[in-house]
Amino acid sequence: MKQFKFLLLFTVATIAFVTVYSKHKKHNKMNNTEIVSTFLAGFSNPEKLPESIALLADNYHFKDPIMEHHSKAEFLVTAKELGKVLTGVEVIRMAENKEWVGVVYNFKSNIPGLENNIGSEWFRVENGMIQESHLIFDATEWRQVFAKMNH
Repeated sequence: MKQFKFLLLFTVATIAFVTVYSKHKKHNKMNNTEIVSTFLAGFSNPEKLPESIALLADNYHFKDPIMEHHSKAEFLVTAKELGKVLTGVEVIRMAENKEWVGVVYNFKSNIPGLENNIGSEWFRVENGMIQESHLIFDATEWRQVFAKMNH
């Protein structure tokens, strides 16, 4: 009888461990769309920004109509300045094709006349890290904003 109770207890403990471990492992293994969603969430919620930044590869390559960065460190300098005027990102559509995730979103700012800006950004994700992205948006008015930031 003691052996039966021990075996039953051991079986229940093993099942509980496997269940918890598989849920934990599944949670840590985000797909590419979830990685990009998590990254963009940091631009709407400052508390999530460290998690966003952690998803960028050290050699992250960023390009938009105004600038180009060839490392995570370079990008973070600009992102810090943008953080002063951006008020959020509202994702409109996302699509994933292998290592690429395309996103159409509205990035919002506190700059009069530039409160709502539609952009499309393409992210390349490999091994759970964002390696590069290319942002396309109407930069006509934003060029002046960046010129003021750099002075």
